[in-house]
Amino acid sequence: MPKLIKNGEIVTTSQEWVQDVEQQTIDSNSIVPMQFWLENKPTVAGIWIDAGEGTEALADVDLTQFDVIAVHFPAFADGRGFSYARLLRERLGYTGDVRAVGGFIPDQLGYLLRVGFSSFLFAPEVDLEKALKLHKPFSIAYQGDVHDPRPLFLRRS
Repeated sequence: MPKLIKNGEIVTTSQEWVQDVEQQTIDSNSIVPMQFWLENKPTVAGIWIDAGEGTEALADVDLTQFDVIAVHFPAFADGRGFSYARLLRERLGYTGDVRAVGGFIPDQLGYLLRVGFSSFLFAPEVDLEKALKLHKPFSIAYQGDVHDPRPLFLRRS
């Protein structure tokens, strides 16, 4: 079973990120591609959004049926996933687990948290213990984020 970082801890998950629906078995623990789910509506643990797909197709979907919505990063330099997480949280009101999967790197963890990600499935070669040290790299940020949209000057007592 894969290990990931969730809520500041290294945990094992039974959920499987299905990247190839033709080759992998789909069951209630699967995280399937968004387009596959939209066309077939199987009962699954969650869906994943690929870079370039956007979140618009989910506007009329009851997102509470998903335990997790994953966002795929094809490369660490592809920033579209940051926007997708923020849109899921702020525009679509999703309160479940938003998971980063794919080609992101541990150095991005603090920024991923700020836009609404709550779990991280790193590539197998990433040392999760080292990545966990970057889980909360900044004690305070000047800008607002999905957890508290107020800028620093409005948060001071």
